[in-house]
This record gives sequence, C-alpha cells and structure tokens, in this order.
Amino acid sequence: MTLSFCMGIKSMIRNRFCHLICAYLLSPFLLCFVLVSSVSAQYGQSAPKVEVAEVISGVIAAQNMIEGRIIASQDLAIVTTIDGVVKLASWRDGDFVDKGVLIAQQDTAKTQLKHDQLALQQSETNQLITQIKTSLDFEADLLALAQAQTALQQARLERLTELATENIVPKDRLDEALRAYLQARQAEVTFQKNIAKLESDLIQTQIKVELIAIEIADAKSDIISSRLIAPAAGQLVSVTSLDNQYFRKGEMVAQIRASSGYEIEVDIPISMLGFLRQGKTITGFDAAGRELTAIIRSEIPTENQKTNSRSVRFTITSELTPAMMADQARVRVNIPASDQQAVVTIPSDAIIPDADGVYVFVIKDDKVFRRNIAIGATIADRIVIKTGLTIGEKIVTKGNEGLRDGMAVEIVQP
Repeated sequence: MTLSFCMGIKSMIRNRFCHLICAYLLSPFLLCFVLVSSVSAQYGQSAPKVEVAEVISGVIAAQNMIEGRIIASQDLAIVTTIDGVVKLASWRDGDFVDKGVLIAQQDTAKTQLKHDQLALQQSETNQLITQIKTSLDFEADLLALAQAQTALQQARLERLTELATENIVPKDRLDEALRAYLQARQAEVTFQKNIAKLESDLIQTQIKVELIAIEIADAKSDIISSRLIAPAAGQLVSVTSLDNQYFRKGEMVAQIRASSGYEIEVDIPISMLGFLRQGKTITGFDAAGRELTAIIRSEIPTENQKTNSRSVRFTITSELTPAMMADQARVRVNIPASDQQAVVTIPSDAIIPDADGVYVFVIKDDKVFRRNIAIGATIADRIVIKTGLTIGEKIVTKGNEGLRDGMAVEIVQP
C-alpha cells in the first residue's frame, strides 16, 4: 500500500512538471498571437461616423422667471339648430372628444314632416307650371287666329270704305264691316290680355317653386345639422344634464374647449415690456416641469397701478401638456430683463458632462480633439458658450460616444 501511494505521488509530480514545461515553451507564441490580433483589430476597423455642427452666434438677454397662468380664451358652443327634444350621448363634463363625434341628437320628426309637405307642394307647383305653359300655347294659337281675323276684317272695311265713297255700296254695309272689324280687334286684345296674365302667373309660380326649393334645402340642412357634433377636438367644459329635454333653437347643449383655446397670461412689469417686445418669443415650464414655448399675441390695455404691471397674452407654440389644460393653471416663464446681446451657441447634443465640468469634441483635419468649455444659458435647443469655442469651429453633435483625443473620424450628413 505504501509503495502504490509513492508511485502515485511520482506520477502527479511528473505530469505537473510536463505542463509547466509546455506552458513555458508556448508562451512566446501566444503573446505574439495576441499582439497580432490586437494590431489587426486596431487597424482593420473603419473610422467612427459622426455628425457635426458649426459654432454660431446668437442673441440673448438676461431673463427673470415670472409666474403666469393659463387662460381659456375661447370656447366653442354646441347649440341646437331646431326646436325639439334633444337626446344626449354618453359624454360628461371633462371628457376629451375628437372632431366630428356625436354629442347629442335632436328629434327631427316635425322637420321631416315639413320637408315631405314641401316636397309635395313643389310637385304640385311644378304641375301648375306645366298647365300654365300649355294654356299659353293654346292662347298663342288663338291669338294668331284672332290676328288673322282682324287683318281680314280690316281689309274688308278698307274696300267697303272706298266703295262707299263712290256711293257704290250703302252706308249700312260700311257700318256692318266696321262692327265686324271692331269685334275681331276686341277678340285679339282679349287673347293678348290672357297671354299677359298667364305669363305673369308663370313667373310667380316659378318664383314659388324656387322659394319652396329654398325651404326644402333649409329643412334638409336642419335634418343634417340635427346631429350635434364636436366642431373640433378638445375637452368638454360643460354638458347639459337635461337628457330628452325640449330645447329651443339656438340654446346651448354643450361647450367644448380646443387646444387652441388656451393662452398664457403674465403680468409683466412696465420696466420689462420694452425688452419683451424685442424678442416676442419666450420659454418656460408648466406645473409639472415640462418645457414650453410661446409668442406674444397682445398686451391687454389695462395697467395695474398697485403692481405697476400690464397683462400680456401669449400664444402657446409648443405642445399643450396635460398640466396646461385647465383654466388658471400655473406656469413659469422666462421674461427678458435686459437688451439682447450677441453670444456664441452650440447644439445641446454636443455637450458631454464630466466630473470636472463639460467638454466637446472639436473637428480638425478629420480628427477629433477634446476641449473643455464653460456654458451659460439655454436658448431653445442650443446652449450659450462662455469660453472655450470660437464662431466657425466644427464640433461633434452625434456619435461622440467612445471618441478619444486625436482619433480620426468620418463626417456624415445628418
């Protein structure tokens, strides 16, 4: 047993020694392989692709943050278009609706009945027009016959007049011819009178048809507009609680507020109004901290003597956030407090934070070089540079992850 144990120990020592010898002999080859692989990887990779922007100048003024408020400047009324009972949909105060959705439905039974009656009147009047035109044709034929009869009697009267002058025919024959001519002429005038009356009746009837057509179109419009729909997407400020209630034409059923119905109102000190007029555009934050932008719309012509300020209304140009969708909601805005000054700005995407501050990568001869900078205020999506950059230099805005000082890069268009 002791002998076998010793033999095992010798075998283990021999195997361990062989492994050490092999590792020692192969280590130079392994080191060369690693170095070659590292060099191949370094020189075989393509240059990183980056997007760049130019350092430019801008204008900025010192700003004071002032509290403002959201004002509901304009609401849209949904009113009834006819008299009748109104059936409400399932909407309630505060619900958001899309443009064109049904808010309420008016009862159109009476309007539909009126429309049908007008349609029958229109058919009857059109039939009357046809009859008048037929009568006109008959009267025109009778007038033509009467005119021919008048011409004939006139010629007979003229011949008998010549003969009576020469005492060839007695005077009573001349009187008889004159009576016949006058009767023919009277018949002609009668037919002309009938035609004139029929033409007048035709014009009046045609006008009546047009009036009926207008009333029919109005009834159709009332039927179509009986569906009270949302004129714009927005929030229902108020909806009547009276379902199946009789409403007169023009009474309001609901009130909707679109996103364009909100404005910002800020009480601006008189001393700052001149600076505000220079820029007109402001930035700020809603109650939840989300950024907003707005442009000046008007100055309310009323001055607060106690605060020495005027109310200014701003049109919101950024997205209307949920925190701003309420009358009197609070906001904070930056108002210029000095004249505008020229500054150096870069896109905010180029800024890289560091433990010692912030820095950017500057492009020179298709290589990047790190440069520490000092930043100032923010103008929209750009940042003011106090020191470290000059106008016209190129800086990396995208693809700056993993860049090293002096590294070659490939510039691509955004």
